[in-house]
Amino acid sequence: MRICFLLLAFLVAETFANELTRCCAGGTRHFKNSNTCSSIKSEGTSMTCQRAASICCLRSLLDNACDSGTDIAKEEESCPSNINILGGGLKKECCDCCLLAKDLLNRNEPCVAPVGFSAGCLRSFNKCCNGDIEITHASEIITGRPLNDPHVLHLGDRCASSHCEHLCHDRGGEKVECSCRSGFDLAPDGMACVDRNECLTRQSPCTQSEDCVNTIGGYICQRRISRLVPHRHRANRIGNAPRRMRDDPYSRAGEYREASQANTEFGCPMGWLFQHGHCVDVDECNLGSHDCGPLYQCRNTQGSYRCDAKKCGDGELQNPMTGECTSITCPNGYYPKNGMCNDIDECVTGHNCGAGEECVNTPGSFRCQQKGNLCAHGYEVNGATGFCEDVNECQQGVCGSMECINLPGTYKCKCGPGYEFNDAKKRCEDVDECIKFAGHVCDLSAECINTIGSFECKCKPGFQLASDGRRCEDVNECTTGIAACEQKCVNIPGSYQCICDRGFALGPDGTKCEDIDECSIWAGSGNDLCMGGCINTKGSYLCQCPPGYKIQPDGRTCVDVDECAMGECAGSDKVCVNTLGSFKCHSIDCPTNYIHDSLNKNQIADGYSCIKVCSTEDTECLGNHTREVLYQFRAVPSLKTIISPIEVSRIVTHMGVPFSVDYNLDYVGQRHFRIVQERNIGIVQLVKPISGPTVETIKVNIHTKSRTGVILAFNEAIIEISVSKYPF
Repeated sequence: MRICFLLLAFLVAETFANELTRCCAGGTRHFKNSNTCSSIKSEGTSMTCQRAASICCLRSLLDNACDSGTDIAKEEESCPSNINILGGGLKKECCDCCLLAKDLLNRNEPCVAPVGFSAGCLRSFNKCCNGDIEITHASEIITGRPLNDPHVLHLGDRCASSHCEHLCHDRGGEKVECSCRSGFDLAPDGMACVDRNECLTRQSPCTQSEDCVNTIGGYICQRRISRLVPHRHRANRIGNAPRRMRDDPYSRAGEYREASQANTEFGCPMGWLFQHGHCVDVDECNLGSHDCGPLYQCRNTQGSYRCDAKKCGDGELQNPMTGECTSITCPNGYYPKNGMCNDIDECVTGHNCGAGEECVNTPGSFRCQQKGNLCAHGYEVNGATGFCEDVNECQQGVCGSMECINLPGTYKCKCGPGYEFNDAKKRCEDVDECIKFAGHVCDLSAECINTIGSFECKCKPGFQLASDGRRCEDVNECTTGIAACEQKCVNIPGSYQCICDRGFALGPDGTKCEDIDECSIWAGSGNDLCMGGCINTKGSYLCQCPPGYKIQPDGRTCVDVDECAMGECAGSDKVCVNTLGSFKCHSIDCPTNYIHDSLNKNQIADGYSCIKVCSTEDTECLGNHTREVLYQFRAVPSLKTIISPIEVSRIVTHMGVPFSVDYNLDYVGQRHFRIVQERNIGIVQLVKPISGPTVETIKVNIHTKSRTGVILAFNEAIIEISVSKYPF
């Protein structure tokens, strides 16, 4: 058996239960250390943990208050009256309960607590009744005795610490006894009390005109209302107001319709159905729309129905819950009638008493006694004294092989384990432990099966019966080989769960593991597993980077390879420009009258500077106001969206006060870029989406001005921007 979907909920529930246990222990420990329940230091951060700690701290505080009240009563003859402090009321209650026990002992009265005492009060009462005897060893229930015998506990587990659910009796001997209040039976564990269902007894405690309703510790006899159902109404259940009987919900063509709608359209009264142009009777019994209980048989009538009480044959017994009839076999001296075994009056049907004797009927038999005997049943006249003396029925062998106990006017057979004596029928009958002690016989994971004189426990699938024959132990399918898990197996109560390694998912059969294609699952989700390409592998995946990139240690991220750092461009006049995924070797020839500024080459990242040099006679050269041409090389990825401007380049002009600088971007550059100025620095920014692979060349004009705004010098920067094919 596999319950795959329960594993996670089970593990979470188990973890949460452990956390609450830890939180509760923390609250108990806080009270023991501080003797207060304020400012509790929680074992966890959740409000649930804080609440559990507070509850257990207060429980310890109240238990301590009760014990303190008991100790005061042992030494004093009065109890504290301050009940307005926390725990003060319980402290006084336990003190008064102990003083009550001491009063009973002083008057040599039985030390038995009345019904209604709280658990703390009852514990204090029993402690003071028993002299607070120290426990020397754990209690154990005596075995090898009938289930209906008194359950006796060993000395040492006195009432002060017994686990009796209702009543504990310390007779002063070496043992104490557990018993139950009226309406309850003692469970097989010798301590718990189980409600007795008086309505399930073979002879109902109610009359034939009443229904028996079981309650906790008792029963109620309710007057049975006639099951005759008048036209257009249904029988009213006890405790419910009369209600209108709805029309049958079916209408033409088998469609469902509301009753009011059907009546309005077709004019049929309740309990009738419009069909083929006529109103026909609705058979509520066949449709199952009646409300006859299991003890009644539905009988259809025109426009309504009746609930007739089910009747069993003389040799059958009716189940009061299901109404089913089962055959019964009566012992000698009894005959079946109305589902019960009734005594045969042999004195009427025939006997063998002699002359001078008269026949006296007894349950299941008869006896012959001297005529004129005026003694009550179970007694006979002593001819010598004239007094009535008890008849010793045991001498007549009425119990057969069982032990017979003679009682005044009657007798009792001592039944063996699993049987109890029926006083009315004077015989031992099997005890159905499964019904009488339901929930206290077998494990909750087992089915209880009654047998003659005993019972059996049958464990549910996934469990096996323990050596005591009552508890069920979980079968570990993972270690016994029952589970057929391909990779891993986790045992859970009553079953098991197959789980897979990381990168695999459980298949439809719940045992085999199938590879997860992580690349396909995450592709296009906006949360791709790899920055570059993704290759699925068995149980995992592999990330690859395009040429010019290398994979990072995280196995997912791609980073550009700086080929320039590897010395790819040879020659002193070559400028190596690293691009995203590649590189370029630039060799720039300066314009006429300009020379390479070798001094500033290494000061300009990915750049090249040409300075104007004129002879004093070259008027044309001198008339050219462009003093310097700056070449820069940059690289950006392809970007579909831009949330905020991205800096591409910075141009610095070394010009101090009182001079100023203006930076202007040409028209071509304004398609994707803009330039902003911070003092003497011009910053080129990418402001619009751009796609590659492509190369953008933009020009920036740089004007140096005097304090009065006169242009003193012209410079220009030519920036070549390589746009990558990839977004990284």
